[in-house]
Amino acid sequence: MKLEKMSAADYEKYIVGTIKEYALEKEQAGAWNAKDALQLAEEEYQRLLPFGLETKENYFYTFNNEGKTIGYLWFAKSKSQAEDAFIYDFAIDPEFQNKGFGTQAMGKIFIEAHRLGFKNLSLHVFGSNQRAVHVYHKLGFITTDLTMRREL
Repeated sequence: MKLEKMSAADYEKYIVGTIKEYALEKEQAGAWNAKDALQLAEEEYQRLLPFGLETKENYFYTFNNEGKTIGYLWFAKSKSQAEDAFIYDFAIDPEFQNKGFGTQAMGKIFIEAHRLGFKNLSLHVFGSNQRAVHVYHKLGFITTDLTMRREL
């Protein structure tokens, strides 16, 4: 598997799908209502990526295996800690999950982030995604924050 810089064409496909997915995840987590979720997601991505693929200190990649794109990655330099990077989006396509590609991809991410001069790597996981939580703990990530919610 190879980690390659994302092309402009891949970015255009990626951003449309990822905004929709993010809106749905926020809705399913109970953070946003269905009526507003897509608009809120679009606004958040516009704020984070005002220049899209060319937004300074943001890094976009695809994971490729045997000539086929099997996943994607977006991470950025932390705004508060110069030596830290934050993974905004990391995914392996469903048909390639549970085959070791996610763990292999994270190894590539660690190498690339270190090559770029970062000392720490952080990410967010929705609480309902227990499979991802398990994988990240296995890879050495520790829980630094925990946001909880209760319906009244």
